[in-house]
Amino acid sequence: MPALALDARGPSPPGCPALGSPRCEAQGLWAVAEAVPAPPGASTLHQPRSHLLAELAASKPSLGASPPSQTSTITLGDLGLPLEEGPASPELLSLEEISERYESSHLASTVSIPERDSPKHWTQLEQWVADLQAEVASLRGHKDRCERAMLSLLREMLQLRTCMQLQDAELKRLQQDLRQAAWAPEKEALEFPSPENQNQMQVLDKRLVEVREALTQIRRKQALQDSERKDTEQEANLRLAELAGKLEQEGQFREAACSALQKSQEDASQRMDREVAKMQAQVTKLGEEMSLRFLKREAKLCGFLQKSFLALEKRMKASESTRLKAESSLRGELESRWQRLQERAEECMQALQGQHEQEEFRLLEQCRGLDQAMIQLTKFVRQNQVSLNRILLAKQKAWDSKGHLEESQARELAAFLQESLEAGQLAQQEAHSTLELLQEKSQALEVSLAELGKQVKDLSDHFVALSWRLDLQEQMLSLRLSEAQRKWEGSEQKSLEGLAQSQKEAEASLREVRERVDSLPQQIEAISDKCILHKSDSDLKISAEGRARELEVGAVRQELATLLSSMQLLREGNPGRKIAEIQGKLATFQNQIMKLENSMQDNKTIQNLKFNTETKLRMEETASLRESIMRLQSEEGPWALRLGSRRVLMSLGKQQFFIKDAAPGEVVPVNRWGVYQAVRWLQWKAALMNLGVQRRPRAFLEKSFHQEAA
Repeated sequence: MPALALDARGPSPPGCPALGSPRCEAQGLWAVAEAVPAPPGASTLHQPRSHLLAELAASKPSLGASPPSQTSTITLGDLGLPLEEGPASPELLSLEEISERYESSHLASTVSIPERDSPKHWTQLEQWVADLQAEVASLRGHKDRCERAMLSLLREMLQLRTCMQLQDAELKRLQQDLRQAAWAPEKEALEFPSPENQNQMQVLDKRLVEVREALTQIRRKQALQDSERKDTEQEANLRLAELAGKLEQEGQFREAACSALQKSQEDASQRMDREVAKMQAQVTKLGEEMSLRFLKREAKLCGFLQKSFLALEKRMKASESTRLKAESSLRGELESRWQRLQERAEECMQALQGQHEQEEFRLLEQCRGLDQAMIQLTKFVRQNQVSLNRILLAKQKAWDSKGHLEESQARELAAFLQESLEAGQLAQQEAHSTLELLQEKSQALEVSLAELGKQVKDLSDHFVALSWRLDLQEQMLSLRLSEAQRKWEGSEQKSLEGLAQSQKEAEASLREVRERVDSLPQQIEAISDKCILHKSDSDLKISAEGRARELEVGAVRQELATLLSSMQLLREGNPGRKIAEIQGKLATFQNQIMKLENSMQDNKTIQNLKFNTETKLRMEETASLRESIMRLQSEEGPWALRLGSRRVLMSLGKQQFFIKDAAPGEVVPVNRWGVYQAVRWLQWKAALMNLGVQRRPRAFLEKSFHQEAA
């Protein structure tokens, strides 16, 4: 039961100056209808409604001059629906407000999103549906509270009727006592007539006259009170009927809106499925096209190499017969060429050593950068811990007063801190793993250098053997060397032209892919801008709700002022009881004001939690988009990094990977998702650096192969 509900067995309520006054009854009914809060066990109060109505209809007695036939008829249709008006329901929203919000959100979505079939549009629709579901839940809660208030009103009416019955019983006893007191002195006067008895009879007559006048005044007051009570009951019945009609209309409108929302959700889900299928088909087509192009180019290169090797073998077989004649003339040239080859091998070794040193220096710089990033992460986590400790110390008293809700929030914050620490530890582990990978790669490079040295030694031995053989073939080679050189130059020109054409085709295809990849950061920036706009809209909504609550508090204060004025007017009548009644009403209104303030604070916290959840979802979506970008880059292979790696890295570096911290005056002054984004950025950076390290030795080997072939 709420705080203002009265017990039928106990004494009369403190607000009633005289038991049975209809004015007190009406005031108590409307005060209860306006001030009764929603109890926790509201679901159990729906069952005894018909029972309470039956008791109310059966227990109303005849009050003085009012006969039993004048009882107010209250039907189930009038009392079975919840109240709508009153300051106790500030969260009630009508269908017009819902339609206005829908139109405004629809216009905003059509203005901000040119493509209605984009995932951003569907995310906004899902958010709008979630808001409407929350509003429907609040309306249902308000309906339950109104039904509880009606049940409390019915119980108070029963209690007031019991009070009226007690008053009727007291009046009957007073009438009997007066009759007995009036007949007793008359009997004594008849039995013992004397002057003293005559004086007593005169005094008793005067008292009887005074008592009759008082009774007439009491009956007049009762008649006035009965008329006032009937008027208030009629007004209450009319108001309940109007409220029932309005609530039925609103229920129909809400059902229609819910059905429309369900249809729109189904259409949105179907469109999203279609778009996802289209995107998947496009991605698969792109992958297949790229793979086919690379396979065709590899096949062309393999065929060209096979043809060139076959031609070389034929030329070598043809030149074996002529080398014996050209050995004497080519011996000097071969020695000079051998010296040149040794010099080139030494230059290649020096270049390999320089590149190895440069790569080691870059690896050291990367390790230092990773260490600095880890230091910054640890500092950031410590700063978050310090700020959270300050916030927890500042809000500890408020949490003690609020109870289980604040304890649950503190547990969530502790869980979030643990998650952030775990994310930092994971980042450290990933940094160590990247360092180990870099060390393994450096070892692999050293092994490859050793293998290259062995190959150079083998080549030197082979060239020595060839020099002994070519001494015999110098004369024949001198004659046909010019012809072989000419043919070789022509074949080299053809191969270079084919390679240039293949590179041009690869650059064109990669430009298309790069344009698509460059468009993705713009989409991410648009999503972040929309997040900022949504935050501003939510702040405006919160401020508007705060203003509405302030207006309601002002209305309650005006009601308090009217009560004070009525207190001054009522001091002329029965001051003691009326002042006590008004003081009780003032206390109830003060409690209502405190409850309104608490509800305002709760609403602000709920709005902040909703905004935090929305930001979390959007950050997860942006993370998924960035992961898709990285997958596309990894699927493109080393060609994209060789042709446009700087542009990709610059576009990734220009993106905003962190959310700015909120101002100190706001409710949520902690950057909760910065650690997660920092960890993700470290992962992406490590993947990019691994791809770059894998690309460099391949390019170097290709260059050395071309030099040796030349």
